[in-house]
Amino acid sequence: MIEDDYVELAHRINRGDLMLGILPLSAAGTVVAGLSAAGTARAWRELGICYLGTSGDVLPPAPWSPDLPFADPADHPQDRALRSFAEAARLGDHEGAVLFARCARGASVAAREAARALLRPHARADGATAYQYGLLEQWLDRPGAAIEHHLWAAAQGDADAAFELYVLFATGTGVERDDAESARWLQRAADLGQDRALYNLGAAHATGNGAPLDPARAVAYYERAAKAGNARAAATLGVMYLTGEGVEADRQRAAHWLDEADDLDHPVDEWLAQLGLSRP
Repeated sequence: MIEDDYVELAHRINRGDLMLGILPLSAAGTVVAGLSAAGTARAWRELGICYLGTSGDVLPPAPWSPDLPFADPADHPQDRALRSFAEAARLGDHEGAVLFARCARGASVAAREAARALLRPHARADGATAYQYGLLEQWLDRPGAAIEHHLWAAAQGDADAAFELYVLFATGTGVERDDAESARWLQRAADLGQDRALYNLGAAHATGNGAPLDPARAVAYYERAAKAGNARAAATLGVMYLTGEGVEADRQRAAHWLDEADDLDHPVDEWLAQLGLSRP
């Protein structure tokens, strides 16, 4: 029950209650002391998430195990999150190992090596984890070793793994370049709803580069990409409807998609200004 209270306090800090003055600044030290003292996988995981949150820079470092060989926990909230997730992962926590692996991308080689070791026992837990393990191999300059993990992940229906295979086959990274195989994986990723794959197919049909010129199919792919969270697809639709390029001009639809792009953090007004356009 006490651990639950500290987790709830961490959630409140992540919501911004500390920065808004709803919680006192002393809550930062309280949540770090409480969760690190609890020492469970869940507590360490929640503490790491808290370090990554908006108030992470006001949280003091926790008393980690002394034998974690990566990052100085006094340097940056990202380093502190890394060490927290490592503590959770060393307790056998699957989610902690995945979070540690994601944070390791911008960290040291030692951190990425540690992430690979901690994630290895979970590498076939599900498609998303296998995909993350494959990414670790790539970040360690072992793209050939990544292929088998991405193939397994894609076979489980992981859309991101399918898109990664499209990139690897298109560039010949870790595998012999194969444009036909690359195209097959791009289509597979799109069928699974991967937003970048949907956008790429939309662009291909919009330009006739890599696919038959087909504005209607381009719009359909762009719409699916935008609904899957792709800001650039939403902005592209807005411009298409605003200018009547490939579709019948419709200012109301243009406004809708430009608003959607705004909500997805695309710099809409700056982009429109570069194109010499203004919002409807």
